[in-house]
Amino acid sequence: MSNKSAEHLPDKFSINLENAALGATIHNLELSLISDHTFKEIHNLWLNHIVLIFRNQKSTAEQIVKLVKRFGKPITSSNLHERNLNERTANNLFDLPPEITVVTNLRQNDRPVGILGDGEVVWHSDFSFKKQPTAARMLLAVEIPKEGGHTYFTNCYAAYDTLPSNLKQYISGKTIKQANIVDTAMQIRPGASLNMDIREIPGPSHPIISTHPETGYNMIFLGRRHSAYVNGLSIEESESLLDELWKHTTQSEFTYKHEWQTGDIVIWDNRASLHRRDAFNSNSRRILYAAQVEGHAPFESNKSLENPSHPRHSQYFKK
Repeated sequence: MSNKSAEHLPDKFSINLENAALGATIHNLELSLISDHTFKEIHNLWLNHIVLIFRNQKSTAEQIVKLVKRFGKPITSSNLHERNLNERTANNLFDLPPEITVVTNLRQNDRPVGILGDGEVVWHSDFSFKKQPTAARMLLAVEIPKEGGHTYFTNCYAAYDTLPSNLKQYISGKTIKQANIVDTAMQIRPGASLNMDIREIPGPSHPIISTHPETGYNMIFLGRRHSAYVNGLSIEESESLLDELWKHTTQSEFTYKHEWQTGDIVIWDNRASLHRRDAFNSNSRRILYAAQVEGHAPFESNKSLENPSHPRHSQYFKK
């Protein structure tokens, strides 16, 4: 891991900024033991750096639930999907609280017990197909394979800030419909079909320029590439614009690569980032506990084109 600079904070812990457009690693801190004062420091760092990494954590699933509650109202996958998820047996298998979602490739009776398996997971923001996508999202690494399964995050503040001014003006006021046809492992959702006309499918629409409700800075909000449509454009125009925006947003200069270690907790701002995962060997075991906080309905502020740039990219990242 490359450390670009370090700041020492109260309460005897330190932060190393990743040599990337986002991300910071917090050292000498056990998240399960933090005070309210320390949490306020962590929350501010999270807003500033978008992705926070904590190594060698001893947290249990129950302590992860307590942590996520400090960020806001926890919400379960069942509530987000608005359907019964009894086919996911991992919570019973590991005796976990309902706020935890298990990300794993383990199988029982030849059926998945959790979500996302061992294949590639494409770029996305979590639950962008909901009216209120999630805000804080976190993962605890319980078991990690020796190779593969790395997670990448991209800074959507930086992606917006570096758009040409004429493109910012063009997308201002435009929205993207987010349908729920395929998941991030590219599996077709129950009852869906790839032959559906995206313009006719129900789904929430979110502004392409999204103003962060806590920081006040603008982000580009893309959600998911598949099953997306820019409202008011022809299919061809929509696809062309989406291709351009996705190519720009996911370029490597905006990206941090996380190589997992057992005991890692990674907390990211789902509103201000996209993420993806590499595939890994199906014979390896990978188990992570996920939890998330209820978010807001994305909006573009009235004077969004006058908003300043988020400082993380401009201050700490050198091309």
